[in-house]
Amino acid sequence: MNRGGGRPLRIAHAFGNRRHAIQAAIAADVDCIEADLWFRGGEIWVRHERRLGFLPLLYDRKPRGMNRFGPWSLTVFPNHYIRLDVSPLRLPELLEAAGGKRRLLLDLKDNHARDRARAYAGALSRVLREAGCAESALVCGQTDVLDSVREVAPGLDVRYSIERQRQWEAFLRRLDADPAIRGVCLHHELLTEPIARLLEERGLEVFCWTVDDREEARRLVALGVDGIISNDLTLLAQL
Repeated sequence: MNRGGGRPLRIAHAFGNRRHAIQAAIAADVDCIEADLWFRGGEIWVRHERRLGFLPLLYDRKPRGMNRFGPWSLTVFPNHYIRLDVSPLRLPELLEAAGGKRRLLLDLKDNHARDRARAYAGALSRVLREAGCAESALVCGQTDVLDSVREVAPGLDVRYSIERQRQWEAFLRRLDADPAIRGVCLHHELLTEPIARLLEERGLEVFCWTVDDREEARRLVALGVDGIISNDLTLLAQL
């Protein structure tokens, strides 16, 4: 935990998932760009949406502040959309676009059986190494694939994402048995003063997501968080 009063890492949430958003984040006053990764066909794809089985269709909830999803999209429910999977974005393209201008927080999506999780981890390690980003990239997620990443590429900076109370309780049990854990990505509503003290005592870095309210951002900074993940580039610039 950052108790020294320094500015936390400012992380642009989901700005790595679209080509135009990557450039907007690079032009903004932020430190890091978050992106969501999926593993399919031996390659790593950058997007937040889930794929509809073998169909070339992606679906998701509409993100806050975003109303356009490309020319091949359709609103299917008031808060959801579906779109054709055209011109997909691969991880090497994201790494090249970031070009060392911003660090990346890579959120690994989906659960996999152990062998497939190790293949996912191996592909991630290889792509990051070939791009020269293995030391600067941050990796997070809520899935078992993180354990495989730590086995296959122990040098990567990995942190477990925690959204619900039951996940926090499971993480505490894991932490007692695994002191090598470096940090967490914690849903902002879970961070209280006692939890902040516990994480500080354990020497863990803490990123909080998704923080779009300025008063909440101030509260988290006062608690000493090391990173704020937000959809609001202006909020991040003003931290």
